[in-house]
Amino acid sequence: MISRMGVYGSGRCTLTGLLLSLLLLSCQQHTPAQDVLRIGMPELPATLDPRYATDAASHKVHEFLHRGLVHLDDHFRPQPDLALSWEHPGPLLWRFTLKQGMRFHDGQNVQAEDVVATLNSILDEHLASPLRAGFAAIERMEVTSPQQLTIHLNKPDSSFLTRLSVGILPALLAVKPQQAQSIIGAGPFSLLSWQDNDLRLRRATPLTQANRVNTLHFVRVKDAVTRCLKLVRGEIDFIQNDLPPHLLPYLKKQPNLQLATRASTTFSYVGLNMQDEILDDVRVRHALALALDRERLKRALLSDLPLLAESILTPDHWASTALTETLYAPEQAKKLLDEAGFPVRADGTRFHLVYRTSTDPTRLQLATAFAAMWQEIGVDVSIESLEWGGFYARIKRGDFQLFSLSWVSIVDPDIYRWILHSDMWPPKGANRGRYANQQMDTWLEKASEMEDVQSRKELYALIQQQMQSDQVYIPLWFEPVIAVSGPRLRGFLPTPDGSLSGLADVQLLAQ
Repeated sequence: MISRMGVYGSGRCTLTGLLLSLLLLSCQQHTPAQDVLRIGMPELPATLDPRYATDAASHKVHEFLHRGLVHLDDHFRPQPDLALSWEHPGPLLWRFTLKQGMRFHDGQNVQAEDVVATLNSILDEHLASPLRAGFAAIERMEVTSPQQLTIHLNKPDSSFLTRLSVGILPALLAVKPQQAQSIIGAGPFSLLSWQDNDLRLRRATPLTQANRVNTLHFVRVKDAVTRCLKLVRGEIDFIQNDLPPHLLPYLKKQPNLQLATRASTTFSYVGLNMQDEILDDVRVRHALALALDRERLKRALLSDLPLLAESILTPDHWASTALTETLYAPEQAKKLLDEAGFPVRADGTRFHLVYRTSTDPTRLQLATAFAAMWQEIGVDVSIESLEWGGFYARIKRGDFQLFSLSWVSIVDPDIYRWILHSDMWPPKGANRGRYANQQMDTWLEKASEMEDVQSRKELYALIQQQMQSDQVYIPLWFEPVIAVSGPRLRGFLPTPDGSLSGLADVQLLAQ
């Protein structure tokens, strides 16, 4: 357990600047090959096999190694990738035609049998792909020619095309178990080497322009201060995200660095256990939301970078809808708690709650600030911080009253079914707060099978409005994408989903 403490106006920026300055004295300059781009990451991929990727680092690297039948555009709509075109003559039938001339890294043509083999391997229970549930609607598949295939479904699935962005493997490789550190894909880069904390990808086709990237060198640097230090000293060329806010002022002052930010698709929230005898009252949940001054929090603790959120989908997503803003209204919160039967007691409190979080410093600062704001309306909160594994295990099994987490890079509105449907309580799904609403279940099931985009959008509007009305989560903000480039790199623009794919097309200046 940790005690509450002040989190505003600390001297962390000064101390961090001093630490970085001292560490600079011991660093040595490293000059890379002209066509090598060095990327610092807190973690390297858990796997290079697209059938087993669930972590953010794997997804980012897979964008270079693999191609799917489709890719998602800026509004998260499917666009052709390996597929040239498709037909969808009925709710249970899809026909795909592949592009000519697409090749795997070993030189073999990408054919329909490779697509079928990859999808079959995901469905194979013995291979235990974590993506299996997402393709459960597939009944059977047929290869009708080397460049054409047909997929039959056993039920309508409105998100099926989106899921076909998964990377395709050669058929001979797809029948094998997970290929975690050795893979053949069809993406623009192939695997060159992977040794410990050092992963290198090489461009699969020859460069046609000078000053471009031929090799991507991913370097694991777990500590954020060390990662920033290496960037300042020219030992790496690029970092993105996983940066404590107190480091940003230091980075902004460095004349040789470029810092770019934009709102992301990563949605941060406070989770609530609706099976708890206190939190099962919606008035209590609304009161807790109204007591949080989100504007103050993001200014004081997050350099005013996040964009306040009301639901999981970003405003520019095709299925998003405008919702009433959750305002800071502590007096209204007090009235709701009075109405719910929780008056202020002699000790100045109404009730006690436990807030669980990880040991991440930024998460701890936020938790402390939340507790202080809830104290102002008479809610006493103690904070329990745990190492990530223990924390996450407790959240999944419902062992919490309050917690905070983020949904990372959400692109498909079917996420609402995953986190709201009463049949999706863990371990089956991610309805961690054990929310249950029969009307919501009906809407979610209908939306998952609906073909018409406009009708789906209207239904998802109802879903998002009901989610807000029931205060299933306390929305916080869309976390920012923060990209910092060294002096060699020009032309990278961050994207809402935090993709690194734009690094393939940046310009590298001579040193």
